[in-house]
Amino acid sequence: MTPRWSKAQRGLALVSVLWGVAILSLIAATMLTASVTTAYIDRNVWNRTRAASLDDAAVNRAILLLMDDRKHPRVDGAPSNFRFDGAVVRLRIQDEAGRINLNFADKEMLQRLFASAGVARDAAAQLADRVVAHRTLKPGAAIAFRNLDELRDIPGVTPAIYARVTPLITAFGQTTSVDPSVAPREVLALLPDMTPDAITLALKDRAQKQDLPTTSALAIQGSTYTIWADATVGGARVQRVAVVQFTADKANPYLFLGWH
Repeated sequence: MTPRWSKAQRGLALVSVLWGVAILSLIAATMLTASVTTAYIDRNVWNRTRAASLDDAAVNRAILLLMDDRKHPRVDGAPSNFRFDGAVVRLRIQDEAGRINLNFADKEMLQRLFASAGVARDAAAQLADRVVAHRTLKPGAAIAFRNLDELRDIPGVTPAIYARVTPLITAFGQTTSVDPSVAPREVLALLPDMTPDAITLALKDRAQKQDLPTTSALAIQGSTYTIWADATVGGARVQRVAVVQFTADKANPYLFLGWH
């Protein structure tokens, strides 16, 4: 007859073994999970790196297209897709001459801009006055607004107003008026005498002329473009935004004003 204390020891040993197996299983599961997580992170990092590289290549491709006299890409912000290295990249190019320049726009244009963002008429006029006043406070500076973020410093420009007007404005370039041939629809709507029918005709005419040869950006000193490149690889999405200004200097044909 087996003593009771021996049975108790065997029971305790069995429990210990079961606990040991459970702990080892937990360790194995943890290691497996860590390995899978590491592999997932590595793959995601690789996908993001590849998407960023595709964006960089797309920006350089856009610059080369802008310098080509034979065929000019659309520079009114219209999107286009192209395949590169097995992935689809979405590309947009906006000539900054087609947007409202904070450094040169007159009060009436600025007032219409703020009113289009939902600001009441009197408040829109006050904001326009403050933008103009901000420019006069920097008489020695080449330009008052060096980037769009500086508009946030104007009293009364709320985050909501800033978000609404940002797609329509620029702080780059040297043009004092808006070029309707490359202006987005929303900017065209702010120009004097631009009725809905006139806007529709302008956009239709623009689309028909998109494949015609045009002057290379190299020949226009100070011409400035914002380029958006958007690539997705394996679920990882990366967007590159570059602001490029052409100098008409053959040795240094262009420079980057912004890159993020």
